[in-house]
Amino acid sequence: MKYKEKYKDCLEYIESYWNKIIRKPARQKINNNFITIPNHFLTPNDKKFSYIFYWDSFFMFRGLMGTKKEWLMKDMVENFVFLFNRYHIIPNLNSHAAVNRSQPPFLTSMILDAYKTFNNGNGSLKGFSLFKNLLLSPRATFGNINWLREKMEIAKKEYDQVWNNNTHYNHFVKKYSLNRYGDRDIGYAHSSELESGWDFTSRFYNRCNEFLPIDLNCYLYKYEKDFELVSSMLGDKDEADYWQSLASKRKNIINRLMWNEKTGFFFDFGHHFNRQSNFYSLAGFVPLWTELASFDQAKKMVSNLKHFESDYGLFITSEKSIPPKIDLSKIPTRFRPAIEEIVTGKQWDFPNIWPPLEYLTVIGLLKYGFIEEARKIMEKSVAAHAGIYRKYKTFFERIDGATGDKPKNSQYPIQSGFGWTNAIFFRYIRILDDLENGKNIYTFPKEEAPPFDFSILN
Repeated sequence: MKYKEKYKDCLEYIESYWNKIIRKPARQKINNNFITIPNHFLTPNDKKFSYIFYWDSFFMFRGLMGTKKEWLMKDMVENFVFLFNRYHIIPNLNSHAAVNRSQPPFLTSMILDAYKTFNNGNGSLKGFSLFKNLLLSPRATFGNINWLREKMEIAKKEYDQVWNNNTHYNHFVKKYSLNRYGDRDIGYAHSSELESGWDFTSRFYNRCNEFLPIDLNCYLYKYEKDFELVSSMLGDKDEADYWQSLASKRKNIINRLMWNEKTGFFFDFGHHFNRQSNFYSLAGFVPLWTELASFDQAKKMVSNLKHFESDYGLFITSEKSIPPKIDLSKIPTRFRPAIEEIVTGKQWDFPNIWPPLEYLTVIGLLKYGFIEEARKIMEKSVAAHAGIYRKYKTFFERIDGATGDKPKNSQYPIQSGFGWTNAIFFRYIRILDDLENGKNIYTFPKEEAPPFDFSILN
């Protein structure tokens, strides 16, 4: 328990902070924009954010799994299902102002996370190494199988109606059979970028709706693989084959359009200009987390960590991809505001470190057996966040990767608390202690070809 003891003060703060952001069912409006939800819920912090956020919740689950608070995961899944049934979309947040847009889709992952807790017992990870063996068995009847079936049916509706059907939303690009961010306001780049969760970044050049993002398409690939997995568990071979076919098709297209063999990395694809981007961001590592990459690709991708390495974790984007400063005096006056907006650094740019994408990268590295690379990142990260906590008595939603300190304000004042930072810190400590104690973090023998299955909740 080397790490648990070393960072005991941080973990005590994190444990106490849950009490500030776990809320009772909201049966009354907090304000006119607030959508009431029927179950206990989890907010990113106790200040600015009094709503539930879609993808934030997945990362906050990392701090609930294996604890006495993991019951909240099921309540949160029920809240998202409630929102989908009511609005036919899982909004960015439970606000009337956000029902036209979603966020990076993580519903199947959250459903499976909650389902796993049914089978582990509250607060226990014992026996989890057998989970996938049992899950893949068509006769598996442990846990609440009907709950799993029902919630996955909702996720299938979300997959179809929100992400792959342009009757109401604008996410599917038929020419490439892949997806983009883009809400009901056709071509509205600003709102599309809000939906991406990367609000805002130079990665999309203020034209988010014109890109097929590598991370979004990997998240939807994981949906397809999750549907295949659960169909196998339910003994429906035809449906499992259907989802396997869709996943295989998406994987092939992603590899054709987004993999760059020369650089050994995945990039976004600009569907408007039929051209692959060359912007380096941590989104390019998401194919490791979703297990889409081959091992040969993974080995090449690891060499690209150098573009993101900081003394305090991983930068969200590479410094080399940030637009250089330009002399605006040489630009006609009427064009200057638009150009300045593009070349000005944003909060989802270098030198900021954002825990969510760093976490997906770390877990992806572990899945492919790159333990030392992952350990190095985790150790830097927990040391940096602990240093900040001991200075400010709080954690922040992001940190300055150049200084390892509190970042500057950007789109809004820097937020303290903070749900996903706390949860990922907690999960890193768990993994680091397992590695330190010589625990085998993999379900199957290490000789098997990666990606490997974890014997720990991830």
